[in-house]
Amino acid sequence: MRIVPVILSALAAAGLAVWCGFVCWYEYGLWSLAVCFSVIAAFPFSSLLHELGHMLFGVLCKIKTSPDFKIFGSSSCALMPRGDKSLKIRVCVTAAGGLIVNLLFAVIGIIALCVPACPTFLCSFLPASAYLFVLNAFPAIYSGGKTDGLVISGLLRGDDEARVTLAVMTVQAQIAEGKPIAEINESLLFELPQISEDEQAFIALTQLRYEYCKAKGDGDRAEFYKRRFEELEKEYL
Repeated sequence: MRIVPVILSALAAAGLAVWCGFVCWYEYGLWSLAVCFSVIAAFPFSSLLHELGHMLFGVLCKIKTSPDFKIFGSSSCALMPRGDKSLKIRVCVTAAGGLIVNLLFAVIGIIALCVPACPTFLCSFLPASAYLFVLNAFPAIYSGGKTDGLVISGLLRGDDEARVTLAVMTVQAQIAEGKPIAEINESLLFELPQISEDEQAFIALTQLRYEYCKAKGDGDRAEFYKRRFEELEKEYL
């Protein structure tokens, strides 16, 4: 249930915030109020760092990322691969990028609290980073979409949604490299499992099927998929 990671992440953030407060009060006295304010202000910045993590690891994996950042609400990140080789592992690493960055800042915060030589105020990002890490590491679906943990686990298991997603991304990568859509292997578009129509991968697949049939001169099927895509776009996008 998605309520479980929400509760766990909130408890983790609250506990770490209390820890930060006690240590900073001992270290800075009344100046610890400034640190407490920075802990609260760190939440939107940690969300931004999470999306930047996807972007950074996307660059390393040759996957273009288009983040949709929201200060209040769930941020997301669309992926567009460059090349279709080793796509599964590249997508997994890109999806894990946000988690890795949040974990890194959480570790820095713990070190700042535990090591006397480190500036204690560096713990400011600890509660927010821990919150986002726990929230996104759990395989779950929220109102903003799938968590990184669910995306990665689905890819590793090779479930139906992951298979369709990889097929869509493979086609998109080949088109981006200059391959005409009419020359795409038809099995990448039509020999796939059925998934829920509200999935982004299904909507993108429907659009690609329309473009493929149109390029092939198959007017009847092209018209069918065009109408279907317009219906999905109106309903879910």
